[in-house]
Amino acid sequence: MAVICILLLLLAGSANAMTVGERTRHFEVYFADPSMADSQNGVGQTLESAYKEINGYLGTCPVYIKVLVVGKKTMDQVGEHVEAFSAWSNKSSSIVLREQSCNDKKSLKVVAEHEICHLGLNNILAAKDSKDFSWMEEGTCMVFSHEPFSDMKVSKYILSQGFLTPKEIASAVNSENYNVTKNGYMQSYSLIKFITDKYGMDEVVKMMKSKETSYEKAFAETTGTDFSTLYAQWQAHVKSEAQDIEIPAAWSFYPYLRNEIGLSEFLA
Repeated sequence: MAVICILLLLLAGSANAMTVGERTRHFEVYFADPSMADSQNGVGQTLESAYKEINGYLGTCPVYIKVLVVGKKTMDQVGEHVEAFSAWSNKSSSIVLREQSCNDKKSLKVVAEHEICHLGLNNILAAKDSKDFSWMEEGTCMVFSHEPFSDMKVSKYILSQGFLTPKEIASAVNSENYNVTKNGYMQSYSLIKFITDKYGMDEVVKMMKSKETSYEKAFAETTGTDFSTLYAQWQAHVKSEAQDIEIPAAWSFYPYLRNEIGLSEFLA
C-alpha cells in the first residue's frame, strides 16, 4: 500500500517531475523513466480505443485520466503479479501501468479496458453510495475487457474451492492472501459472465445504475428474476461445465482474458 501511495503521489506531481509521452483526448501519459517514451509510441491511441469501448458500455468514464508507466522493478514492489492498477476520486482519475504491458498493444488494450472500467464503475457506485455491489466489480471489469479464460478451467477451479456467496466474493477480492484473492476474482468473473450471457452487458450496467442499494433488489428490478434462482442456475452451470458436459449455444462464453494477477492457469 505504501508503494502504491508513493506512485500516486508521483503521478499527482507528474507535470513537473516526469516525461510526458503523449496527450490525447482523454489521457495524459507520463513515463517514470524518460527513455521509455521513445519506445512506447501509440500507447495513447490504444488507451483511446479501450476508452471508447468501455465508455460505450458504461457512459460514466472520467473525461480526463492521468497514466503513469513504470518499470518492472518499481511495479514489482507493488506485486509481481500486478500488471496495472487505478485510483479514483471525485476530483481525479489515474492509472499506473507496467512498462512491459505497453509492449503488446493487444494486451495493453485489455489491461487498459479493465482499469478504465474500474474508473467508470467508481463513478456509478460513488453516486449510489452502496458497497453491496462490490462483489460485482472485478467480474464486470474482467468480462467487459474480454479476458481470455477457459471457462472449463475456471469452473473446475471453483468446484475445487467451493462456491462463495457474493458477500464472501467481495471479502476474498480484498484479501491480502493471494490465493484467497485469486478465488474471489475467478468466482466474481464466472458469476458475472453467467449473468451477461443470460441477460446481456446492458442489463449488468442497469443493475449497477439502479437506485436500489441492494444488488438483489436491483437484479430483480432489472431482470424480473430473483437472484437466488440465478445463483442456483449458476452453480448448476459451473458443475456442468466442469464435468465436460456440452452447454447449449445460448450459454456459450466469450474466449477472452487478461493475466492480471498471475492467473495463467485459467487461460484458454
